[in-house]
Amino acid sequence: MTRKIWLMGLLVGITALSACGEVRDFRRGMPLIGSNARTPAPAAPASPAMGTTPAASDAETACMRAGSDAGFSVQGVAGTREVSGADGMAASRDVMLQVDRGGQTIEVRCSYDYANASARIMTL
Repeated sequence: MTRKIWLMGLLVGITALSACGEVRDFRRGMPLIGSNARTPAPAAPASPAMGTTPAASDAETACMRAGSDAGFSVQGVAGTREVSGADGMAASRDVMLQVDRGGQTIEVRCSYDYANASARIMTL
């Protein structure tokens, strides 16, 4: 009986300690087997206009403004993703906007170009 209690305590302890470990980020898909989860993602290139890498919120703000300028009632951002150029470096960010037009809620894509800090609605 004490062996079962000791074993149960050990399993509970191991489970509790494993919850303290690093939680992987699966937003970009399942990591490859054998890949190192601590390897940082490549950073976006520095913007010539600003001298630093633009934040995601810069792209989201610019895209929300572009959506409003296009006549949409922008409800918010549904998601974003980095777009890499042929050289593998981040060139732009796609922002999916949730918008309302004519009483219908739809998602439209906006592309934010890092090089010239401009947003363009891609789907109407």
